[in-house]
Order: sequence, then structure tokens, then C-alpha cells
Amino acid sequence: MTLRKLPSLTPFIVLGLLTVAGKASAHMVETNYVLDQLSNNQSQVLNMQSTFSNGTPLKGAKVNVYSPNNPVTPWTQGVTDSEGRFSFSPEQSLTGEWEVKIEQQGHGDILTVPVNETGIEPDLISDRNDTDIHYGSTSYLSWVLSLGTLLTLGLWRRFQK
Repeated sequence: MTLRKLPSLTPFIVLGLLTVAGKASAHMVETNYVLDQLSNNQSQVLNMQSTFSNGTPLKGAKVNVYSPNNPVTPWTQGVTDSEGRFSFSPEQSLTGEWEVKIEQQGHGDILTVPVNETGIEPDLISDRNDTDIHYGSTSYLSWVLSLGTLLTLGLWRRFQK
């Protein structure tokens, strides 16, 4: 192998390396919440606000709330407002872990909200941090180019010997 032929393959090597998908988490979603007790002391309202890690509100995100007795069909649905806010009051007779899914174009958050006979247990609300890790979108063409480049390099080295 001569040094003159190696630079001609450099663009293919770089292209192949750039087209491989990798984890990206530049737009993590954070959800903050506040629990309000209504004046009748019976009902509680969980007020949530979802934002990207840079503080931009997650506006217009789809929200599905699932009750403990039906984790498949949403108990209620909604959309975050222009500030990324959404509120709901769980039915206290349905005790257990409620799930709140907030999603918008591949970004989102999932909160688990425990409810007992006395209401929401705010200290036990948990956030699944694994819901906003994305893989860079690559097409089949980029994978074919990557594999083709590697195959070409392998065959080229073989014939050089």
C-alpha cells in the first residue's frame, strides 16, 4: 500500500464513521410538579410543567394519564399549554401507581404517581430518566454506504498483498 492511495480513501472512511447511529440526549425533558390541596380538603391537583433541559417549555405535548387498574387505556388525556403545563386530579378510590406519559416528537417524560387512601404521595413520585434517549436517525442508505466502505477497504487491502 502506498501513501498516495490512502488519502483517496479518507473521504470514504470519514463518511462511513459519520453515518453510524449513536446516542444523543441534547434535548432531555424535565418535569417539575406541585401538589395543590383544594379547599374542600378532599381533592388534590397535581400541577406539572415539562421543559427541555435548556428551559424551553414542552408546549403542545400529548399527555396520557393511566390509572393503576388500567395501564393500557388512558384514564384521561390532554395537551400541555404554551408553558408546558398540565394538571390532573387522580380518583383517590383508585389506589396504586398512576402513570403520566408526556410526549412530543420523540421527546418525553414518564412520571409514576403513587396514590393511597389519603391521596397523592408527593414524596414518592418518581421520574423515569430513560425516556428521552434517542438514536440518531440514519437511513438504510447510510448503513449500506458504511458497510460498502468497510467491505471495499477489506477487499482493497486483500488485493494489495
